[in-house]
Amino acid sequence: MSDHPDEELLAQFGLSRSLVLQWTVVSTIGFLISVVGFLVLYFLVTGDDTAMSLSLGIGIESVWWWNLALSFVTLVAVMALVIVPHELCHGIAIKAYGGQPRYGMGVAYFVFPYAFATTETRFSRNQFLVIALAPLVVLTLIGIPVMILFEWPWLAVPLALNAGGAVGDVWMALLLLSYPSEVSVLDSTTGLEIYGPPGLDRWDTAPATVVWDLLVGFAGSVLIVALIVGVLVPFVLAALGVGSVLLGIPDSPLFIFEFSRTPDGVEFSAGPGIVIIGAILGLLYGYTRARQRGNGAS
Repeated sequence: MSDHPDEELLAQFGLSRSLVLQWTVVSTIGFLISVVGFLVLYFLVTGDDTAMSLSLGIGIESVWWWNLALSFVTLVAVMALVIVPHELCHGIAIKAYGGQPRYGMGVAYFVFPYAFATTETRFSRNQFLVIALAPLVVLTLIGIPVMILFEWPWLAVPLALNAGGAVGDVWMALLLLSYPSEVSVLDSTTGLEIYGPPGLDRWDTAPATVVWDLLVGFAGSVLIVALIVGVLVPFVLAALGVGSVLLGIPDSPLFIFEFSRTPDGVEFSAGPGIVIIGAILGLLYGYTRARQRGNGAS
């Protein structure tokens, strides 16, 4: 609770279409990268190389449509199960700081479904940082040892869903880190209200703000490049009658794309080079946004 009766409302932040789109992109790419990251960690610790072949049950080459649908339904079911401990972590942290949590669910702009744990209590900035990041930190720190100890590589999926689902929490944390620690915060369910001494300003070029720009740039770039390489390019090459195309170095992190025409049709594959391209474009996007903010652009 705030100890400064002279505080005034400094800023309000809510869900805009642009922000929901950013959350959706970062959450999707964050989930996919987290799955790979947790499985790699499991392999490095246990040496179990079967984990590297773990998938979500979707094999594009030989799967029937109903298997694809079943995989999607299973993923949604696991996501629903992950939401419960995620929101309970928020609630426990809220209670620890003297608040009374309320829980609920909603859909932002008919695109981004979300669950929430909120309260009427206003917290200091650092207290709210703990509340926001509690599910990501606590469930990850518990889940990784359990996954390794009991040799359950499948736990990589719910752990990744928790990480990808924490995109809103990470956004709030990075936003608050662009304010000094003396501000206080009230959760408005779909946004934040920030209070502080009159005249206190946000640091628009704070490192935390730049980090979010980098995340958005990286995730957006990876998604766009993946769609171009995986959908548009094969279609165009097949239409033009091209025999084969190779971009990058096969069997290495620099492998980007390979396309070839066979007697049975066409074959194509994409590699981790897409992520590297996304990282480079994300850095350029973050740098450009930082320059714009430094020049007073919104």
